[in-house]
Amino acid sequence: MSVAQTRRRSLTLLLVSFLTAAMLSACGFALRGGGQAALSFDQMSIIQPSGFYPLADVLAETLRTNGVSVPEPVSSSDITSIGNGYALALSPETLEQRTISLNTRAGAGQYELLLSVDATLYQGGTLIGGPETITTRGTFYEDTANISGSNNARELALEDMRRTMAEQMLRQLQALNL
Repeated sequence: MSVAQTRRRSLTLLLVSFLTAAMLSACGFALRGGGQAALSFDQMSIIQPSGFYPLADVLAETLRTNGVSVPEPVSSSDITSIGNGYALALSPETLEQRTISLNTRAGAGQYELLLSVDATLYQGGTLIGGPETITTRGTFYEDTANISGSNNARELALEDMRRTMAEQMLRQLQALNL
């Protein structure tokens, strides 16, 4: 193959790649998380149920990553300390677990988890949206020979589901005109 043919082939490949990229962007295709819409608010308080509530930390981290200032989460009994800004009140997590496959010993092998939370949006103590139920699904495998590993797999699945739920909430907040 001559140098001219190699150059022509390279230019053709470059042109086809460019046209493919142009067609994909023209139809609205974008990688997930590749383009983040700006939020129309710069501060959001999180109102959580009292006690240990891991979703609040994940949601606060997600909001901070997107340029939103998030004060320490407050419990629902301290709602008066929010002030005039926006606040997202979260209900206790509801977790359902069901068996979706059996192992060779006729015991549960794979589980499906369904995590739900009700979210309500306030501004200055006035209800402006919700409550809306946010739900995510996840799965994990149980290894009866390694119970510790199975518990870790369940916790990892729940952490991933909480991150997904926080991202869902962020997308819904981005869609609002606040």
